[in-house]
Amino acid sequence: MDVEIKLIKKEKTELEFEIAGADPTIPELLVEKLNEAAGVEDAAYKVEHPIVGSPRIYVKVKRGDPVAAVEKAAESLGKEIGELRKSVSGMKA
Repeated sequence: MDVEIKLIKKEKTELEFEIAGADPTIPELLVEKLNEAAGVEDAAYKVEHPIVGSPRIYVKVKRGDPVAAVEKAAESLGKEIGELRKSVSGMKA
């Protein structure tokens, strides 16, 4: 998947960015992880138009850096996907 991150807004406690070239699958999972995080006040995503729109993710943190929160959520999501990949590979035998 070839994606590009476009920064829309970055403030002290808020971040909004677009993932050009992505379908809503990854943003949905990322937002779920963000909303589970202790320092995140709110996280959501939207797609302006289902055919031509790219997902936009909005994050607001209670404290800390919203970019760091996204990085941590993405890392956690990556670990879970890696564990799933190992489990699926184990089914080959």
